[in-house]
Amino acid sequence: MSFKLSKILFFFLLIFCPLAFGTTEPWSYAIMETGAFAAAALFFIHIIKHDDKLYCVPGITVLIIFLFYILIQMIPLPGSVVRVISPEAFKIYHTTRAITGTISWMPLTINLKATLSEFFRYASYVVFYALTVQLLSRKQMLRTTILVIAVFGGLLAFSSILQFYLTDDMALWFRYTPRNSIVVGPYVNHNHYAGLMEMIFPIVLGLFLFYRPKIGSTSILRGIAEIFNQEKANIHILVGTSALLIIVSIFVSLSRGAMISTCLSLIIFTFFLMQRKISRGNTMVIMAIIVLSALSIGWFGWDQIFERFAKLKNAQGIIYESRLAFWHDTKQIINHFKLTGAGLGSFSHIYPLFRSINSDRILIHAHNDYLELLAEGGIIAFLLAAWFLCCVFYRTYKIFKKRRDAFSIYIYIGSITAMASILFHSFTDFNMHIGANGLWFFLCAGIGVCAANTGLRKQSLPSRLPVISSGRTKLLSVAAIIVLTIGVSVFNISNLIGIFYYTSIKNYRMAANTPEIIVRKIEKIASLASEFDPLNAQYHFTIGNTAWFLKNYKKSESHFCSCLALDPVNPRYLNRFAIFLARTNKPGKAQTAFRQSVVYDPTSPEYNFKYAVWLFSRNKISQGLQYMRKALSLDEKFMERALTAMIVSGLDTDQITGAVPDSPGPLIAFADFLYETGKRQKAVDLYKKSLDLVGQAEAGFRSFKDKPAQKRMQRHWFFKIYNFFKHHNDLQNAMLALQRAETALPMDAKIKVALGDFYFHQGILYKARDKYDQALLLDPGNRRALKMIKKIKP
Repeated sequence: MSFKLSKILFFFLLIFCPLAFGTTEPWSYAIMETGAFAAAALFFIHIIKHDDKLYCVPGITVLIIFLFYILIQMIPLPGSVVRVISPEAFKIYHTTRAITGTISWMPLTINLKATLSEFFRYASYVVFYALTVQLLSRKQMLRTTILVIAVFGGLLAFSSILQFYLTDDMALWFRYTPRNSIVVGPYVNHNHYAGLMEMIFPIVLGLFLFYRPKIGSTSILRGIAEIFNQEKANIHILVGTSALLIIVSIFVSLSRGAMISTCLSLIIFTFFLMQRKISRGNTMVIMAIIVLSALSIGWFGWDQIFERFAKLKNAQGIIYESRLAFWHDTKQIINHFKLTGAGLGSFSHIYPLFRSINSDRILIHAHNDYLELLAEGGIIAFLLAAWFLCCVFYRTYKIFKKRRDAFSIYIYIGSITAMASILFHSFTDFNMHIGANGLWFFLCAGIGVCAANTGLRKQSLPSRLPVISSGRTKLLSVAAIIVLTIGVSVFNISNLIGIFYYTSIKNYRMAANTPEIIVRKIEKIASLASEFDPLNAQYHFTIGNTAWFLKNYKKSESHFCSCLALDPVNPRYLNRFAIFLARTNKPGKAQTAFRQSVVYDPTSPEYNFKYAVWLFSRNKISQGLQYMRKALSLDEKFMERALTAMIVSGLDTDQITGAVPDSPGPLIAFADFLYETGKRQKAVDLYKKSLDLVGQAEAGFRSFKDKPAQKRMQRHWFFKIYNFFKHHNDLQNAMLALQRAETALPMDAKIKVALGDFYFHQGILYKARDKYDQALLLDPGNRRALKMIKKIKP
């Protein structure tokens, strides 16, 4: 019974994880991890009860070492040890201890909860890989699994293609997703859907070649008839259709990385086939599949695919990809955490320290699994991962070369090619951090092991893998699995209960007029969430804020310290605690906290602004001006708040001028302020200076805005300058502003109309008519241009 339940859970996880929107949310991770451990526990119970065979799993020792390494990252160590092993982690924790006033040992990871989550995720992959090897060492289970993969892959591909063209922003036909995502099938991210399919495709292709009918030298019509007369021809057609749908869906998904990886994997597949020389027609069959796929994709249109690759180039025709900036920043993390990394799962927490791009987006992954592994796990984790891959390939390839069974050969080639495909794709994406795709990667590894070792003939051994005969090893394995099953269950249940409680209050925003009863309710719920999930820093942060509001300063400080101990590089927590320390008259610690919030997120205008205001309050004017200038250069919208803060702090005009960066937005806002305070000539001079800068503004954008947004902002600046000069009857500079605008934005109809209006009011009708005509060429429905042309006509 336990063996049957183990098989049911095995197949359930194969299908559930991709359908659960790729397994990227806490609830789906909980099911995947608990299900994997439960299936393994049931299998090992069967082994003990029936004294069944337990096989050695290639690379399992390396994977266990990898799991122990993750645990070591979480164990608190003396500061002197951490300073030697990971100087950057020591520096972070040492600074945090100086702010919180606590002295304790410190772990190597900079986020305990994130690393613990990764431990259970990787542990579930390891036990699923081991379970796959044990189950698929039975030949009937191996054949069934491959057939299930082929059917599931074909059905999912067919459904996903239809969904892609018939729905808009809906995952799995019913779940609405963000508008900026390219949804395919159950996946919100098209790259991750394609990542799953590029693993399934080579396995299905191998099965298709295995069932390929053998026909003699005859005519085409007789050959087709002979195919349909052969046994299992229907399976061959079914599997072939599935393979075709899968590869078409990869291209329809518009994932550039997957398209390239799939093409590379076909080359590897063909290379293995040519090495084995088991059938001369296989290469021609693969070529036929490629041609048929190209024709099928053409049915849906190659234009979208070409357009997708064309987006790699910017307006100047230079190849630009935002991932390059992410990789550059990730390399900086690697340089600072060379040996042990910043902690598995901690990338999103450590990245803001090294971010070079001003953006409101939160980067969760590096879009390169290799760089992210080096950043989080250091050289040690990277070498362990490489060791596992080499171990699996070396241990299986030796046996594969001796195999003569066609099924084993084709499925082994398919599984190894599937692994290679996702490893290629990992250079440009983070498929290995998607729950379902990570699980399927280890499934492919298990299939490769079993395809090479499982005996398929009656007279052959059930498996060529060594058998574990030691009863102690079996008992230890069962004990470890049971302990981990309990651990993963407790972890996920506590995590989900914490989320359940906190969801009801996470959108609350406390203000001075928030009723005390609401604040107490928030504190109570956050405390409940924290009791179930004490490692979540957000819960402690919320309690700290509510306790502060209720004037329980001791409790507030305690929970602020707790959240910083759990997440020491979170600039939001640091900045809030800095304000608390400043209000409770602890200026030394407050300054350190303010400074570190800026260090940990140097691209945040908010933290730079608040630090500058605090420096002004401490009469450190020159330092404050530096940070205020940086805040304004990051986001011009802070100009009004900055002017108010500097005026309240008693700064004079010359000092305020030193804080204004050479950027059009802040300069225009400061010019308006000068004009209103009577310094009109200085205001005019700044407007002229702004006009010189606006034309170069496009190259100076640091934010992650799209091109249309940049052009709208540039046009807004030009019109502000134009309206200023026009309002003050400086027609020469007003016309100059519009002419510069036209030069910078030649395809903007609104600027053409504004120029036409200017010429019309000056009585230069032929020029006005010309500009209105140009505007209509760009925007045929422009009402203003149509109205003015009618007015100009005699």
